[in-house]
Amino acid sequence: MPARPLYELAAGFNALFDLVLDETMDLELLEEGLQSIECALEEKCAGGIALIKSLEAYAEAYRKEEKRFEAQRQILENRIKRIKEWYRQNLDAMGKTKVPTKYGVMSVQKNGGKQPLKIDDAALIPEAYLVTVPAHKEVNREALYEALSGGEEVPGARLEPRGRSLRIK
Repeated sequence: MPARPLYELAAGFNALFDLVLDETMDLELLEEGLQSIECALEEKCAGGIALIKSLEAYAEAYRKEEKRFEAQRQILENRIKRIKEWYRQNLDAMGKTKVPTKYGVMSVQKNGGKQPLKIDDAALIPEAYLVTVPAHKEVNREALYEALSGGEEVPGARLEPRGRSLRIK
């Protein structure tokens, strides 16, 4: 992040620059600050351009930082998933479902919600489970799920076992 404005700002505009960067600043105060700068129109417009371009540079720097933080967050979230999966697999291998610790309880349990529906081959799904969408047919997943949940055999689809996940409380 640039330490100061990229453009040379007149004294009044330097104060405005600092004011804009203050997150608690009231917008009315900004307008008052703009009105309070007394100079020739050309100078005031030049100062406004320099202020805007400096603030745009700050905004761009924030955008770049957001992307960098987003990438770092994604990396951390993926590593957390990997660690949780490691613990889940190892606790399963030991036959443990719950381990109390001084930091919390680590437990392995079935995922809630509906059982995952896996469509192996949509071409084999009977017409009764297809919906017509303009230009093509799609599988009616809800009807297919209900049929499979009710014990019906449907070619091309099956219910998969619920997954397991690690919870830390």
